[in-house]
Parts: sequence; C-alpha cells; structure tokens
Amino acid sequence: MRFKQQRKIIAALVLGCILFWSAGCTTTPSSVPVSTPPAIPIHAIVDMQKLLERHPDRARLRQMEQSLMAADAKAADNTSELEADRREFEVAMKVRQNEDKATLDKKQKQLSDELNEQRRLFIETLETEYRPLLFNIDLKLKTVQLSPTDTQTLQKERDRLDAERRRKLEAKDMELSSRMQSEMEALAAELSQQSEAYARRWMDERSQRVQKTTVSPEREKQRQEIVELSGRMIQDIRAAVTKVAVKEKIDMVWLRPAVHAPLKDITDAVISEIVNAK
Repeated sequence: MRFKQQRKIIAALVLGCILFWSAGCTTTPSSVPVSTPPAIPIHAIVDMQKLLERHPDRARLRQMEQSLMAADAKAADNTSELEADRREFEVAMKVRQNEDKATLDKKQKQLSDELNEQRRLFIETLETEYRPLLFNIDLKLKTVQLSPTDTQTLQKERDRLDAERRRKLEAKDMELSSRMQSEMEALAAELSQQSEAYARRWMDERSQRVQKTTVSPEREKQRQEIVELSGRMIQDIRAAVTKVAVKEKIDMVWLRPAVHAPLKDITDAVISEIVNAK
C-alpha cells in the first residue's frame, strides 16, 4: 500500500544510517611504546543529511520523489500523518543513539581502568623478576675488580636481561591493546544490531496503524524504484565511510545528531570518495 511503501522508503534511509556507525572498526592495533597505556579507539562523525544531499544521484531521487508526489496528489493523501511519524521516528532513534554512545563510553572507561591495572601489576611482576638480577650485575660491575673480558660478559648479560624485560612488556601492551579494541568492536556491533532490530519493530508497529489505500501498479513501481535507489545511495555512503575510516585509521564513525563531543568531521572526505567512485 502507498503509506506502507512510504515508510519503507524512510526505513531504508534511516536503517542505512544506523548500520554504518562502526564502519571504521577494521584497523589493526599497532605496537604500544613501553610507557604508553592501551590505545583508545579513535572516533569521528559524519553529517548524514549532507552526505545524502551531495550524493550524485540525489537530484535523480528528488525528481522521482516529486513525480510520485504529483501522482499521489491525485489520490487520497495523508502526508501529514506520514511526516509526523517520520519526525517521531527521528526523535526515537536519536534517543537510542545517545543511549548507545553512553553505553560505549562507560564500557571504554571501565575497560581502560581494568587494563591499566593489569599493566601496572604486570610491571610489578617484571620488576620482582628482573630487578634482583640486574642489581647483582650492577653491584659486581661497580665493586668487584674484573678483567675486561668478565666486565664485557656481565655487561652483555645485563643488556640481554634488560631487552628481555622490555620485550615482555611490549608483548603485554600489545595484548591489552588488542583486547581493548576487540571488546569495544564487539559491543559496538551488538548495539548496532539491537538498534536495527529496534528500528524495524518501530516501523512495523507504525505500519499496522496506517490505513490501506489502493495503489496503481505504475505508482507502486515508482515507489519501488525510489526504495531501490535510496538503498543504493546508502550503500555508496557506507562503502565510502568505510574507505575513509580505514584510510585515516578511524575506529568508529557516528552520526552528527547523536554526538555532541568535538570529534573529527569526515563528511567532506566521504563526499569526495563517493563522487570519485561515480
């Protein structure tokens, strides 16, 4: 039916927005310096409305929408109800996005504190293991009369122990950094799936309240073409966001309305990627 299909159009656009929140979560953790705590995921934002407006197919989509609206104007119309539903849906999804961001921020802080504590305890273990060995070598080098050969042998042993200690700490830092990223990515994917399911349920519930009207095959075909073109535009945007995120080593990309913190805006870079791809 006409109103049900119109909700499909909205759903195609909005659900597409939801699905690329974590588009940049594909980077591999790099080696962490000895004194550096586990890496914190890098976030960025995009303006979805601007991306849709600057998409090369936007003019074509607008023309198709206007043509369909003109055809619908000849039939029974209830666009005011549709617009109210759309606004209500946007408000509901913004609330959902803010809740998801708060959940991610809380998890990030909790996990960062936990991993930093594990790192501190590991350093204490290393010191307990290596400090007596290094201290004994230093004591011999400073107080015992040694031949040049013995001195060189002790110094080599000290360097070996010191390098071994550093390698163990670097390996631990890599392990902690990898755990941080994997757990944050898993949570982001879970929240994204929950939000998608929430959006579908929302649209299904609203669709049940929409009054059915007769739709001509021609207008039904127009509606389907709009849905398909909208879906392709969303896929183009998602692909471009992923490319830019990987290129700039960004772990997580948010929609601008859901984030109030000062984050890097990659909207223009994504637009350039989409235009060049066309």
